[in-house]
Amino acid sequence: MGMHGMRFMWEQRRSLSYLESGERPTKETARRLLRTLWPHRVKIAGVMALTIVTVAIGLVPPLLIRAIIDTAIARHNLGLLWWLALGMVAFPTAGAIGSLGQNYLNAVVSQSLIHDLRTAMYEHGQRLGISFFTRTPGGEIHSRLINDLNSVQQVMNTTLTGLFVNAIQLVLTLGTMFVINWELALAAMLVLPAFALPVLSYGKKTYEALNRRQEALSRLTGHLEETLTLSGIIVVKSFGARRREADRFRAFSEDVRVKSIRYSMVGQWLNLVVKVFSALGPALLYGLGGYLVIQHQTQLGTVVAFSSYLGQLYSPASSLAGSNTSLIGGLALFDRIFRFLDLPVDVPEPTTPATLAVTPGVTPLSLAFRDVRFSYKAGEEVLHGISFEARSGELTAIVGPSGAGKSTILSLAARFYDPQEGTVTLAGLPLTTLPEETLRRAISVVTQELFLFHTTLEENIRYGRPEATDEEVWEAVRAAQLEDLVASMPQGLQTVVGERGYRLSGGEKQRVAIARAILRNPSVLLLDEATSSLDSHAERLIQEALQRLFLGRTVIAIAHRLSTILQAHQILVVESGQIVERGRHAELLRRNGLYARLYHEQFDPGLQPEEALRAEARARGPR
Repeated sequence: MGMHGMRFMWEQRRSLSYLESGERPTKETARRLLRTLWPHRVKIAGVMALTIVTVAIGLVPPLLIRAIIDTAIARHNLGLLWWLALGMVAFPTAGAIGSLGQNYLNAVVSQSLIHDLRTAMYEHGQRLGISFFTRTPGGEIHSRLINDLNSVQQVMNTTLTGLFVNAIQLVLTLGTMFVINWELALAAMLVLPAFALPVLSYGKKTYEALNRRQEALSRLTGHLEETLTLSGIIVVKSFGARRREADRFRAFSEDVRVKSIRYSMVGQWLNLVVKVFSALGPALLYGLGGYLVIQHQTQLGTVVAFSSYLGQLYSPASSLAGSNTSLIGGLALFDRIFRFLDLPVDVPEPTTPATLAVTPGVTPLSLAFRDVRFSYKAGEEVLHGISFEARSGELTAIVGPSGAGKSTILSLAARFYDPQEGTVTLAGLPLTTLPEETLRRAISVVTQELFLFHTTLEENIRYGRPEATDEEVWEAVRAAQLEDLVASMPQGLQTVVGERGYRLSGGEKQRVAIARAILRNPSVLLLDEATSSLDSHAERLIQEALQRLFLGRTVIAIAHRLSTILQAHQILVVESGQIVERGRHAELLRRNGLYARLYHEQFDPGLQPEEALRAEARARGPR
């Protein structure tokens, strides 16, 4: 394997270990978070402005209490008393309205950020190579898109917004208290350092505890998606594994429970410290304030107003002191999201894309392999110098024993992977130089692992070409021999096929997949065991449909059932990652090599089954 191949495999392993890692500098994460928030700066400025106004309004009622006691009551001024009492209602009402606007803008910012991150993660996930999905549990991916983003929403609504709100409230409250009476303000400040000092060391513990909880949630989500979906539950029930899987789920859930409790309890004993100092503050205030009132150095209303300010001072001080723990925990969530967004794309878009004019169904394009070598894992090469050309408008068949590398060749032809050495070209242009949109417009794939969406039959057929007309859809239906199926369905083309097309048989799903490819009208068609689940009658119908589809197109087809590729212009026989034979059907039979052995294993001359006779007759027919 060359240096490019070694680097490719190292990047893949590095990307996965990075996804699983829980270590990353929080300063870098914080800077990236600020860059992510920057597009929402106008709305954030609005939140800040409303916060300042709301906090300032909240500082007025204690001043009104002071005026009621020291002025209105002391001077027996009933008019002033009623106005001040009215202010006790008006200012909190105005503050509530300000808080409503603040909460609305905050929700807009947080939901916009979540939307941006969710969309970015989904789009980045679509760009990641097939190798990532074969090595990463689906639950891990979905956990980041669902669990982590839900937690991020809580962080946005509480920690990040709370930081600013508490800081503004602390500053404005202290400023007001010093304006009223600097001596009492100093007494209130004596307690503030006690809120911060005990909790500064808990950031790392919170970071680690939250990472462990999210990883446990990922495992739980993965187990759910594997065993509580249609495909999974059928396997579970078939093998009587319900109790075993329930026990595994209980174990995963228990792990989440334990780690969630540990996370929620990080630093909780500090609440005791906070409560003690919260009680100490009022004691100092009333002691000093009472002394100053007795000495006629201040008034009773001032002391009462200060007692109201204490709650507005110590509550944000306590929250700010604990914000180190909450903020580090929140950064851990953003860290996990950014690690996913930083995963390298192993099949990247070209920096200087080539131009390829493609008219679907009209422009025949040749596809060639030139000394291609490929490995899924470092040191385990699965293709060894593959070279061939699938010429324009011709059918190239690939056959060989299971595990020979046939599907890998098709995956490289579709550019689901890039080779470590050698090149794959389309119309003479390397696939790595073609934009993905151009490549997907030119090539359609019908894979061995058929997948239908949980929607109508028509939408599944239209998937590759949503803008197709109704007549074009029906042409594809007829070409794929689906008319009888559509007629038998209760709502025809509008019948919902169920999860993964479960309401259809294997052969019916394959015909739907072929109809989808027919409607796509590609220049190059890749078929991986496209007729493997069909009976002889359905296979004959599909073969007739495929023959019409093959005209004017480049086709590469993999088949274990050799009767489906007897008319191929060239047959490539693959064994152990190498092309060991190539030629047409009759020529390969005469060589009496691997192809002949595979053919006679399926069509035993001694038994002479009806299928074998029909196949031989087609093989002897005109080409």
